[in-house]
Amino acid sequence: MPELTFEQSIWYVPLCLLIAAAISYLVYTKKSPWNGWTNWLLTSLRFLLIFVLLILLLNPLLNQLVNEVEQPSFVLAVDNSTSMIQGLDSVAQQKLLADAGELKTKLEAKNYEVFIHTLDDKPAQVSQIIFDQKITNLDRWLRDMQSNYEGKNLGGVYLISDGKYNQGTSPAFFPYNYPVYAIGVGDTLQKQDLVLQNVLYNKIAYQGNKFPVVAEVVNHGFAGKEARLEIRGNGKVLASQNLKLSSNEGLSRIELEIEAGENGMQQLDLRLKVLEGESVTSNNFRRIFVDVVDGKQKILLVAPAPHPDIKTLAAVIEQNQNYELTTYIPGVNELKEDKYDLVISHQAYSRYKQANEAIQKQREQGVPALLIFGGRSNILMASRTEELFTFKQKGAKRDVVFGALNEDFNLFSLNEDARENFRSFPPVSVPYGEGVVPANAEVLIYQRVGSIQTDKPLLYLMEQNGQKSAFLLADGIWKWRMQEFATTDASAAFDDLFLKTIQYLSTKVDKRKFKFYPESNTYFENQTVKFHAEIYNQIYERIYGEQVQVVVSKDDGFRKEYNFTPSSAYSKLEASNFEPGLYNYQAKVTLNGKTETVYGKFSVKELQLEELDQVADFNLLRQLAYNTEGKFYADTQTPLSDIDNFQLKGIIHSQEDIFPVIHLQWILFVLLTLVSIEWFVRKYNGGY
Repeated sequence: MPELTFEQSIWYVPLCLLIAAAISYLVYTKKSPWNGWTNWLLTSLRFLLIFVLLILLLNPLLNQLVNEVEQPSFVLAVDNSTSMIQGLDSVAQQKLLADAGELKTKLEAKNYEVFIHTLDDKPAQVSQIIFDQKITNLDRWLRDMQSNYEGKNLGGVYLISDGKYNQGTSPAFFPYNYPVYAIGVGDTLQKQDLVLQNVLYNKIAYQGNKFPVVAEVVNHGFAGKEARLEIRGNGKVLASQNLKLSSNEGLSRIELEIEAGENGMQQLDLRLKVLEGESVTSNNFRRIFVDVVDGKQKILLVAPAPHPDIKTLAAVIEQNQNYELTTYIPGVNELKEDKYDLVISHQAYSRYKQANEAIQKQREQGVPALLIFGGRSNILMASRTEELFTFKQKGAKRDVVFGALNEDFNLFSLNEDARENFRSFPPVSVPYGEGVVPANAEVLIYQRVGSIQTDKPLLYLMEQNGQKSAFLLADGIWKWRMQEFATTDASAAFDDLFLKTIQYLSTKVDKRKFKFYPESNTYFENQTVKFHAEIYNQIYERIYGEQVQVVVSKDDGFRKEYNFTPSSAYSKLEASNFEPGLYNYQAKVTLNGKTETVYGKFSVKELQLEELDQVADFNLLRQLAYNTEGKFYADTQTPLSDIDNFQLKGIIHSQEDIFPVIHLQWILFVLLTLVSIEWFVRKYNGGY
């Protein structure tokens, strides 16, 4: 029932009555040519007109409750991964879509609203669905639906799927708040098949060396047969081997050795010979990419005595296959004479002469160095010897500080979680005193006392006369790695920080004015390829705003051009929709009338997750339907008969609607009517 309220006090209403009555009385008390009844009629009309106008000045509001009924709705979720149509001909595929369309029509006939969703989250007409998705994450898909339809009158989700997922967790363990009516598609019986399930190999190989390639082959139903694996590269067979299959089910390994040829990214194709009776042949092929480099970079780690930091640094360095680590501790092992690319000195400038001489020899040869100063380091000797290190220690005093990453550091980027994880790292011991940081140094870590970040460096890097150096004023960094592992079950932030520090130091100084490179050498076909550009002027200052012309090509004739203008250090060129294969890129920029050009390669790998498993998982769909109080159907026709049994009701949503009376059109009509009648009566009776 609508309720009338006033924006002004209701006590103004009697006043409006008095004012309307007074004005009407004064107007019609004069002598007039019409009789008494006509005079009373005109007085009443004038009274009503004035009273309504005065009431409108009080801004009356009409308060009413509006009810809307939301009818139940359903989601028709069609798993459009490639595994859904494996083994189906075009007629069977069309029937699958036709049955889904019939289900949608049946639901709409019952006045239910139907929303269509696919794995790539592109609602479409059923007839337009394309089964082209290479990854299936059923749990995330169903959770997204729960979020998207939260608060809606969702009657349920019809899930048309084969029950297979290759990313995320099992959907059978999450309590979705809607019933799932699972419709199983596919064959639950394993057919005869050979599957090249996995390939194990080193992503980096060294020129002239042989490297192993291990292929894992799964056999279904070919007992007594012989399989043959070939590895091809540059159009020729590089290696091959036969495999005797002794049982109908099993996993076998084939190990082959390939010689690393010319430098650069190499494409290798592995193919199992197709046997008669195989149900699917697309899973007999794998393509891998191996980066062939000149040789390993050699790192020398020198320490006067064993220390947990040494094992920590060794664990970090050995993660990178491109590094070869040699550890030298006088009295424990002998120094291996070699040409090193980086030397790390733990407890630098200690009282141990042999360790100091080993470091000094490398420094004189221009080898980059990471100097770690600890409790055994002679800070005074280091200040006198190292041109780039100046520190005045107060006696033998030491201080305990935390580390704080420098947000303005730009020699290289760190892991996104590094800053957050770094705050929880325990304190370390540093020499107490005052140091002078060279003007051209880049501080990576500052010292933090309590919650206050100081301007004193804990780790800084620099380059002078083509030689790179880094100075760490603390030992005990093993505690950092242990703390991160205890907190996160990983040491990604610590490892990333020191690996990139070592990579920066061991990389030879590159004075090119134009650098262009991808973030990674290898991508999957569903990933975006990201390029970075660095442009420098004559005095090697980084500049922006220059247009870079990029061409990405492939040996099969593919060619695509891009224009890219870096505006900051964080600018990147993003390119996507690349088919699997090996690509070449060429980038050009014009500086001072001269064209600078960079060439390179990157690879795009095919996602083959959907081809590995050919058996539909109806048990998972049954469990999902049971957990959500839905129902499982083994075909697409049975659900149609159950729709008639649904007794779903709409949800009434009530909303209070406050509407100003002055906005009602009929109020204007009433006022015009009152004025018109009064004017007509006066004229008819000879008034004016």
